[in-house]
Amino acid sequence: MKTLVMKFITETGTKVSLNVTNVKDTVDDTKIKAFMDLVKEKAVFTFKGGDIISIDSASLTETTTTDIAL
Repeated sequence: MKTLVMKFITETGTKVSLNVTNVKDTVDDTKIKAFMDLVKEKAVFTFKGGDIISIDSASLTETTTTDIAL
C-alpha cells in the first residue's frame, strides 16, 4: 500500500502532516504539487497552529505486510 505524506507549515510556523492512503501508481510530482497548492489555496484544513501558509515537503511511503502463521 502506498501512502502520500504531505507536510505543510502553518501560520505559527508549526509543521503539520496530511497522509493519504492507497495512492494510485499514476501519481507524480506535478500532481502532488498541484494537490498541495490546492489544499493551501482553499484552506481546506485548519490546525492548532492556524491555517496552512506554505508547502514544506512530500513523500511516498510503500508498506508491505506479510502474515505470519502462528
